[in-house]
Amino acid sequence: MTTGRIGTLRPEDRAAVFQTAQRLGLDPYEFGALIHQESNFRPNVYGGAGGNYYGLIQFGGPERAKYLKQEKLGKYTIAEQLPAVERFLTDRGFKPGQMGIDRAYATILGGNPNVNLNAKDSFGTSVASSLPGFKPGGRRYKEAQATLGDPLTSSSTAAQLAGASSSTATAQPAGASGLDAKKFLEGFILKNLLVNQTLKEPTVQEQMLKSLFRRPATELESDINVASLYTPRSSFLESLTQF
Repeated sequence: MTTGRIGTLRPEDRAAVFQTAQRLGLDPYEFGALIHQESNFRPNVYGGAGGNYYGLIQFGGPERAKYLKQEKLGKYTIAEQLPAVERFLTDRGFKPGQMGIDRAYATILGGNPNVNLNAKDSFGTSVASSLPGFKPGGRRYKEAQATLGDPLTSSSTAAQLAGASSSTATAQPAGASGLDAKKFLEGFILKNLLVNQTLKEPTVQEQMLKSLFRRPATELESDINVASLYTPRSSFLESLTQF
């Protein structure tokens, strides 16, 4: 069986990238290529002119104030920051399913999807000059493939996200179906012991009953069934066989 490549991101971050790309109607590797171009998938990096831009798509100061939580700056994960990326794009006019990676990058680079694709930023970068790297075979596209791994399916998403939690899950104890009967019997005996104040020490039969509680529930149920075949020697034991 061939094992798919899972990339270099944490499972929850990887899943979030694929899911965000799907909602935006973008090829996940083209979307990943765009993020590589802006931040190399570093959600807490500062860069751009004057080092005043932050995060996956290099939010400016006003954008940080609007879309990001100030107390989270420097502490964001990719999965935590991607909803802000998605909101920024759609707020600025990007239309999922109607626009492609060129207009998504135009929205990030120029503030709206309809800017001139040949317009350059302060570093001489334009949408038009970046697009070849975002497309299949391009440098940024290949980087995204290495980072994200193989296409994510619903089953692989569930398997990855369940992986960490399954290691801490508590297994159902063997014979759990008999535990209710055991608890009932324990409570029944305790009630009778409290009522019968004349008992000074447990009888042999009561000691045997107590020992049953240290056995698996299935053995306890078997012993109770066997005990019902015998005539009780005391009113206390007789009461135990009539429920």
